[in-house]
Amino acid sequence: MAHAELLTPTGLGDLPAALAGMTQRSRLLAGGTDLVNAMRRDECRPDLIVDLSGVRELAGVRREDGVLRVGAMTTFSQLQVDPVVRQYAACLAEAAAQVGSTQIRNIATIGGNVANASPCGDSIPALMALDACVTVLDGDGRTSSRPIRDVVVGPGATSLSTGEVIIDFTFAPLRPHERSVFVKIGSRSAVTVARLSAAVVVECNPAAGTLSAARVALGAVGDTAFRDAAVEASLEGRPANEATAQRFAEACANAVCASIPGRHSLPYKQHAAVGLAYDAWNGLAVSPTCEPVWD
Repeated sequence: MAHAELLTPTGLGDLPAALAGMTQRSRLLAGGTDLVNAMRRDECRPDLIVDLSGVRELAGVRREDGVLRVGAMTTFSQLQVDPVVRQYAACLAEAAAQVGSTQIRNIATIGGNVANASPCGDSIPALMALDACVTVLDGDGRTSSRPIRDVVVGPGATSLSTGEVIIDFTFAPLRPHERSVFVKIGSRSAVTVARLSAAVVVECNPAAGTLSAARVALGAVGDTAFRDAAVEASLEGRPANEATAQRFAEACANAVCASIPGRHSLPYKQHAAVGLAYDAWNGLAVSPTCEPVWD
């Protein structure tokens, strides 16, 4: 493992000075589940590591000024059981519960997951479906807010500049008539990495039996998670019935096909997208359980 200088700011007020000393080789340490392994494999040789574990202001969930604010250092174990997240952003709690093993969830943070920008990162589709914004702090002590779609820009790539750090995520709490779900398909039953995932937020009118204001993000299919307008249109203004479930599944399969044309994994993922869509539909519980119709 390469030698690096270590800075350990003990509060948010100390953080800008540590960020100001970073170079392109420098790294931020949150949970460390990816950075430590990369350093052990000698794939990363940082000159400076800024350890965020002592910045307590970056951890936790709170509701303020009409938004939910999730600190970047909040672990997935905390997210999966947090009562506010479970009530007002269920898809994020469900995504957190499916990250790796219990040991990984106890250490890995939502900020690190987003900053790592893996195409199969579980929190990213959920945050996209929640229409989340990312609050960023720089070495001059300035903060800015950016839509998550503008932060995660490619596989392992973000729009963050050297000396910038994610401090929290903000989004509107879901209202009583809005429902959300996160589902994924992995290669193993435990410690699984997503081979396909989806997060859905939809508004439901029980009296009319219709859906509206859908937001759907797909993950682990393409360079990064993304929202798909055609998939969202397959739900908006539609009755909450089996025909809409089938339409939604077909739209998800079409989105996968458009995202990874020519990939060897396309036939599998296109087929899997149908089952995933029905899992999401049934998880939303807007109609009696529906099952896919296979040709």
